[in-house]
Amino acid sequence: MDDAAIARLKADVSRERAERYTDESSHDGVFWMVDSLIWSVEVARAASHPAALWIIREYLGTEEIHFCHQPVITTMKPADRLAGTFPEQGWHADYPYHPDVFSEDYWPEYPLLGVQFNICVDAFRSDNAGTQYVPGSHRSRKRPPSEFNTGGTRMGQGPHAEVRQLLAPAGAAIIYDSLTWHRACPELNTSGRDRIAILNAVAPSHIRPMFDKSRIGKAFADSPVARSLTERERAEIERLCCTPTRPAPPGMPRLNPRRGKMPRRLADTG
Repeated sequence: MDDAAIARLKADVSRERAERYTDESSHDGVFWMVDSLIWSVEVARAASHPAALWIIREYLGTEEIHFCHQPVITTMKPADRLAGTFPEQGWHADYPYHPDVFSEDYWPEYPLLGVQFNICVDAFRSDNAGTQYVPGSHRSRKRPPSEFNTGGTRMGQGPHAEVRQLLAPAGAAIIYDSLTWHRACPELNTSGRDRIAILNAVAPSHIRPMFDKSRIGKAFADSPVARSLTERERAEIERLCCTPTRPAPPGMPRLNPRRGKMPRRLADTG
C-alpha cells in the first residue's frame, strides 16, 4: 500500500470504529473489524495485489487458492495494564494447522497447506508489538510445544531463546508459512499508539474456510467497493472470498467437518 492508500484506509477505520466499536477500550489487547470488503476499497485492492498473490500461488504450488476468512483489519492497542508483564499463552500456528482441522499433529513437507498474508497499515516495530515469531519453525511441521505457552515469553531466554519480532515498514506485506510459530504480544506496544494491519489466511481452495464467508461474500457483490475495483481486482476478490470450497484432489489430507462463525475479535492474532 502506498502512503495515500494508507491515509484513506486509516480515515475509514477511524470512522467505522467511532460508529460501530464504541465499546472497545482504548488500551490493552487486539480487536478485529471483519467486514471491510463492503466499505474499504483499499483493503480489497491490497488483498488482491498481483505480486503478493503470485508469490503465494508459487509457494503453495497451485493456482487454486482462496482466503480462509474475509480480510480482517486488526488493531493492536497500546499497552497500559499489560505493559511490563509476561502473559502466558498465545503461541500458535495459523490456519489450517489448528487443532481439530486435521487428525495429524505432524505434517510432511508436502503438500503445503497455508500461508499467512499480512499487510502493515502501520509499520511493525519493536516498540509497537511487531508479531513475535520463531524463524524457521515451520520446518518442524508441527505446532508449538506446550512449554512455549507456560511462564510467559521472554525473548532470548529459555524455550524462547530464538524468538524474534516481525519488523516491516508501513505499506509492506508479510507472507509466511502458516506453520510458523508466532504470537501477538500486546504487552510490547509501548508506543502509545494503535498499530493497524490487514490479516489474510490463504490456502488451496479445497481447504474448508476457517469461518463462514457467505454473508460478506454476498454483500460484497452489491457493494460500492465491488463497483470501484478494476475487473482483475474484482475477479480476484470474488475468487478468493466469494466462491464455494472446491473438492479435495486425490491424496490430500482429510479435514474434519467443523466450521465456525467469524468472531468480532480474537485475542491470539498478531
